[in-house]
Amino acid sequence: MSGTETRSGTADNHVFDRTTDVSPSDAPAEQSTAGIVHDLGNLIQVASSALNRVARDPHVSRAPALDPVIASARTALQQAAALVRETVGRAAASHRAREHVSVGACLAEVENLVRSAWETNVRLEVRVGRDLPAAKCDPLGLQNAVLNLVFNARDAMPNGGLISIRAAAVVQDPGTVVELRIEDSGIGMTRETVLRAFDPFFTTKGTGLGGVGLPMVKHFAERHGGRVDIESAFGSGTTVILRLPAMQAPQD
Repeated sequence: MSGTETRSGTADNHVFDRTTDVSPSDAPAEQSTAGIVHDLGNLIQVASSALNRVARDPHVSRAPALDPVIASARTALQQAAALVRETVGRAAASHRAREHVSVGACLAEVENLVRSAWETNVRLEVRVGRDLPAAKCDPLGLQNAVLNLVFNARDAMPNGGLISIRAAAVVQDPGTVVELRIEDSGIGMTRETVLRAFDPFFTTKGTGLGGVGLPMVKHFAERHGGRVDIESAFGSGTTVILRLPAMQAPQD
């Protein structure tokens, strides 16, 4: 993704590593609770957008093309219920072994959830590297993290635009990581905003559930031994880089 590489090398971009600020054990209880609500809110947005599109169509019963939209809404509500179950399960078994996730399959689910429900002025492009290894994390947590980042990207583009997701294996010391780059063509962030982007409840949205999504993504990444960074310049869009430990063997 040459455009991203060029941006990260410019002097006006602000790149910050927030992995050493706060350990997962220091996250306040209210942040965790709010994070659950925030993730549920994201999924409900998918269902609401889909149903709104159906409601605006006067010939719903004669529009088979809307079937995928309705299916997306149903899937979103099912995912909301799954999120609650997963949260309860984590509380009961906090030390369970890490799972191995097919990142390509996860991104395909995210793409199906949002593509048919969003307005046509927002475009989503997903590219997965060949022989991408599995990531060491829980599947639902990864899906919610990506949804958080995708919804943030959409909100940063009030007039529409392109959101791209790139997934690739990157060799680092001490081992290979799975790197996801979520890039938007939106308004970007100032240096001051980037510095506070991972602070719990900090938001530039004014009202609603803002200020929870990015801290939850950071918490998810660190809980699984990963990290999350932001590259942004005001007026030039934003790229969020999520890195997670990779399994040694490639996915089938």
